[in-house]
Formats: sequence, structure tokens, C-alpha cells
Amino acid sequence: MDGAKAAFEGRVLRLANYLSRAYKYNKPSILFAMYLSEFLRSDVENSLKSALAAQGLEVVSVDTINFKDLPSFFAAKNSDNTVFFVYNLDKGFPEALQYLNFKREVLVEHQVKAVFWVREAELARISLEAPDFFAFRNRVVEFMEVPAAEERRPALVEFALEAEYKSLEELKRSIELKEKLLAELSAEAQISGYLLGSLGILYAQIGFYKKSIKYTEKALKIARDIGDRQNEGAWLVNLGNACHQLGQVEKAIEYYEQAFVISSGIGDQRGEEAALGNLGDAYGHLGQAEKAFEYYEQALVIAREIGDRRGEGVALGNLGGVYGPLGQVEKTIEYYDQALVIAREIGDRRGEGADLGNLGNACYQLGQVEKAIEYYEQALVITKQIGDRRGEGTWLNNLGRVFKDLEKYDLALACYLLAKKIRMEIKDPEIETTEDNINELKTKIGAEEFKKLMATVEPNAEELIQGILAG
Repeated sequence: MDGAKAAFEGRVLRLANYLSRAYKYNKPSILFAMYLSEFLRSDVENSLKSALAAQGLEVVSVDTINFKDLPSFFAAKNSDNTVFFVYNLDKGFPEALQYLNFKREVLVEHQVKAVFWVREAELARISLEAPDFFAFRNRVVEFMEVPAAEERRPALVEFALEAEYKSLEELKRSIELKEKLLAELSAEAQISGYLLGSLGILYAQIGFYKKSIKYTEKALKIARDIGDRQNEGAWLVNLGNACHQLGQVEKAIEYYEQAFVISSGIGDQRGEEAALGNLGDAYGHLGQAEKAFEYYEQALVIAREIGDRRGEGVALGNLGGVYGPLGQVEKTIEYYDQALVIAREIGDRRGEGADLGNLGNACYQLGQVEKAIEYYEQALVITKQIGDRRGEGTWLNNLGRVFKDLEKYDLALACYLLAKKIRMEIKDPEIETTEDNINELKTKIGAEEFKKLMATVEPNAEELIQGILAG
């Protein structure tokens, strides 16, 4: 067992050494990592990333589905310390192979360092259809063994339960890998349950709420079948969250209440905290501020008792949200500021984006328009980076409202159009608010002027907003 582990680590180290030497001597390095198991690939990637980071090398992930002209992508994104990890090469066949074969000199010219993750059949096809590019390779390193179940289980459980990612690219990559792992490990009920539940969370993060429900319901069934009460409570909360986002608030409350009963019964304080906080959200949505406040305060007490900094930040932000509609805006800002400090301290990018956006709302209420714009813009940058589509739609809509008040109608319409597009894609019930805002703008400036504005703004909405965010 120790010998197998040493052999594995030796191959990872070999890959890292090839790349670090290429970096040191300013040379290209084209490597193929051939794998059999999706789980093993994940393990290799994580180990290799750690080894490269120790050498000052930064990994950039490239999905061939999105970038078939890989040489051009490398040339545009390359820097001395960049290592490209290339995935899904087979999905770009045959165009990707043609680009690699005929533009192979670009890889040398820009000293590209890249690891192509391939199956055996992919590698064979590359050697046949892109022989000149294949001849450029430095090494092929094989990871073809299937790790023993007892060896892989701890790392696999940790990966299966991971559902927090800092960028949209990381999030999409994890969804893809977990989908593949799910197919590979379908016979293992507990691991499948973890993967399904994690996928439910991840799909919700990118706004695919119906898909989130589908996966979470399967995870919930497995948890009940194997008597896993803790995850039964967790998946009930996640179902409630997805239903809440779809506007099914009463149904969400049912799920949260079931989750709270389970968590209380087994002494799971973290589960209790999650259920209480979400119950506060639901009742707040229904306009029952006092009930929402009560649940948020209970959640805050538990978060502080168990040292859950993230939960504490969320509860503080939620309490701030309750004070806003009551007209106590200064109190709102005080709570959001506290929440923002915690989010930044623990690296909670999603929470940071929400707190910044909510501070924008509070400043707008106080008539501090420039400050509101600043907060909304900061929130937008973060939500775009992490793939929080719902948050992006919300802050675009609110930013549009501010620009409309300032009579910057082109920017207001650009914000509204992009918010509408996002909310349509994720089926956000709040799309009606954005449509109302567009109609209000049309009424304000008149139908003829609106028609002219639409003709100018609609084709360039994305560029207008990118210009704002770029300062």
C-alpha cells in the first residue's frame, strides 16, 4: 500500500518537476496526464496544484468545449508562471486537434506550459489526427490504476461534500466532475448521497433551482434509506431554499420546519441554526417582520455559541434586512457593516457580495446615491466572479433604478435589460419587478424616445455595464 502511494506521489512530483523546470528555464512544456478513474484524476489535480503553488506557479483551467482554438487562448492568457490544465479535449474534436496541429508553433513561441487531461482513447486519437502536435509532447504520465475503496473514501467524502467555490469556473468544473463521479460511484449509496446533495447546492448557486430540487430529492431519499438523520435535515433545508427561490414560500417553510425538528432531535446545533435562519428569510418574504426577527436572533445566538463565524455573519446581515423596512436604516447599515467584516475575514465571497449589495440598498434609502452605486458595483463584480446569477440580477436591477433617478437612461436600460435576461434564464420570479421597471422608464421618457434608446442600448448593454464596472 505504501509502495503504491509512493509511486503515485512520484508521478505527481514528476509532472510538477517538468513544469517547474520549464518555468525556471523559460521553456514550453506539453504534458499529457492519462487517467482511468475520475476520482483519481481529482486526486492528482489537487496534489499537482499544491506542488505547483509551492513553486510559485498559477493554474488556469481551460475547457475545450468553450475554447476550441487552444493555441490562441494560451497566447492571450499566458504569463511566465501560468500552467494550463486542459479538460474535455474530446469534446472539441476535430477542430481542437486541427488548431493544435497547425498552430503548434504558438506553444513554443509563448513558452506554454500545459497539462492535457486525457483518457486512453483520446490520446490515441491525438497521436493519429494531430501527429505534429503530438510530437511536441514532453511526456505522457499515466494514472491508470483504480484506488482501493478504503484509500479513497476519506478524500472522496470531503470532495463530495464540498460546495463552496470562489469562481464561476471552479463551480462549473466541480459540477462536471461530480456528475462524472456520480456515474462512476453509483453503487455506493452514502457517497452518491453526498454527491447528489452537493450537486443540488451547486446547481442552486448558478440559478438552476428545478435541477437543484431534482438532485436534492434523490439525496434526501438516500439519507432516509440509510438512516442518516443529519444529512436528512441538511437536504430538507436545501429543498426549502430552492422552493423559496421559486416563490414557493409556504412549501419552503414546511421543509425548514421538518429540518428543525430533525436537527433538534439529534442535537445538531448547526442544523438548527440553518433551519432557523431560513425560516426567518421565509417569514420576512411574507412580510412578517417580527417573526423573522425572532428566528434570526435565535440563529445568531446558536452561531455565536458554536463559533460559526459564517453563520454569525449571515444572521447579522439578516437582522439588518429586518430593520430596513421598519425605517431604521442606520441600524440596518450597522448590522450589514458587521456582517461584511466577518465575510471578508473568512473569505465568504457570496456573503461579501450580498452584504455590499444590501449596503447599497440602505444608502439608496438614505438618498446617498453615489455611495449606493459604489456598493452595487462592488457587489456586481463579486457576483459575476462567483457565478451568483440571482445576486447579479438583483444588483443590476437595483443599479438600474439608481441610474434612472439620475436620468442616466442609457445606463438604467442597460442594467434592466441584463437583469431581465438573467432572471429569464434562471426563472427568477423577480423578473416581474424588472419588467415593471422597464415599463416605468418607457412611460417616463415617452414611447418614441424609448424606442430610440432601446435601438442604441440593447446591442451594447453588456459593453456599457462592463465599462461601468471597469471604472
